[in-house]
Amino acid sequence: MKAMFNVIIATAVSACLLLSCSKENSGTTNGKQQVKIYLTDNPVAFQQVNVDIQKLEIKVEVKDSTGGEREFWETLQIRAGVYNILNFRNGVDTLFAQGLVTTGEIKKIRITLGNRNSVMADSVVYPLLLKKPQVMIDVDDISLINPSAVKINIDFDACGSIIKINNNSFELQPRIRTFSDEHDGRIEGKVLPREAAAIVSVISNGDTLLAIPENDGEFKIRGIKSAVVDVFVNATASGYRDTTLRNVQLNNREVKLPAIILQK
Repeated sequence: MKAMFNVIIATAVSACLLLSCSKENSGTTNGKQQVKIYLTDNPVAFQQVNVDIQKLEIKVEVKDSTGGEREFWETLQIRAGVYNILNFRNGVDTLFAQGLVTTGEIKKIRITLGNRNSVMADSVVYPLLLKKPQVMIDVDDISLINPSAVKINIDFDACGSIIKINNNSFELQPRIRTFSDEHDGRIEGKVLPREAAAIVSVISNGDTLLAIPENDGEFKIRGIKSAVVDVFVNATASGYRDTTLRNVQLNNREVKLPAIILQK
């Protein structure tokens, strides 16, 4: 069976990029399943992080009548091009592609990148060296919407994916993980004043997840797998003191923190 597979890019600027994939029931056909993919990002100290996305494929595993397994790579039609992933911040999602995939267990996502990748720092654009154009992502977290609809989120670690070679040279080594809004925790809140230029971070299962607050101080971090985390608020502007919120309880749910005021 197949179903419509919708790919959506949703990024939340921190140090990671997030791609989420969801299947829905509408418009399905026999033997097909519907899927949507969202891309999201974790913030970094760049004005732009431009990623050239050219192709997206899904690996589906199907059991046959004899009990054996068959695997398929199926390509989704996408709007190929360069995306500044920092445009997708703090939980913003956008539709990226859609298509049909064979009904079965989704095992992997494979993204093929082009050679027009770059970053902007201090208003100067630097090309990103890319040695391996294909990125393979294990699909570990899937939220079942209905028997023919699932949702997957993948998080692209923008900070950990960009390696500085020298003062004017950078390399792109994509680091991507999956997460689920239904199974993982989320933290949102507000950090003031804006002049502190704060970065908010948590450590979850060895991954550092970051958020750069909006102009009004609002931030959101998704895909937190740990039940209890410390929230680190680091002021990048001189004159302001950092602060840490210890032992924030999540338990796979969304937590709204009280306003955090950084002091001089």
